[in-house]
Amino acid sequence: MVVGQVDGTGDNMKVIGITGGIGSGKSLVAEILKRKYGAHILNTDGIAREQMAPGGACYQEVVDYFGEEILSSDHTINRTKLASIVFDDKDKLLRLNELTHPKVLLAVREEIQSIRDKKTVPYLVVETALMIESGYDFICDVVWYVHTPEEERRNRLKKERSYSDEKINSIFESQSKADAFRKKFLKVIENVGDIEMLELQVERLLKE
Repeated sequence: MVVGQVDGTGDNMKVIGITGGIGSGKSLVAEILKRKYGAHILNTDGIAREQMAPGGACYQEVVDYFGEEILSSDHTINRTKLASIVFDDKDKLLRLNELTHPKVLLAVREEIQSIRDKKTVPYLVVETALMIESGYDFICDVVWYVHTPEEERRNRLKKERSYSDEKINSIFESQSKADAFRKKFLKVIENVGDIEMLELQVERLLKE
């Protein structure tokens, strides 16, 4: 049996939301839950990418609204072009969210029910930076906020993703701030040390 796995069926599967700003370490916490405790991971960014692929649930509406200039030569949505448009225009960002978030939320709901019906998974993780904006917290049993100081997040994004300061500033501006996360979610993981420290915090929160 996987460490921490529920004995018997998955009727008691717990849905854990993992949130925090870009570069905070959400995926690392989710990976710990998968590796050590047998969790199934749902990443809302991954679902959104699938839905914006040709034939996906959001593809045509996004192209109809933003125009074919956001398309690459293979007719896929050029995410860099789209990002440059919405990060400079809050109204267009809002419209993009209106076109995509409800469909992603529906897909997450359906996947949660599908996994629950299989009765084999002790934990399901919903990993998203948009926990507050999209209402994913209402479908989670508990939400953990992963906090990393802004300067460290900035350095990670520069080093690991080669993001410019301008792009980082735009993303930070579009996402909820630490105070908003802390006010809404009381279960906090401080990602300021090594992997062992993260694992201890995950273990503590699961015991709670």
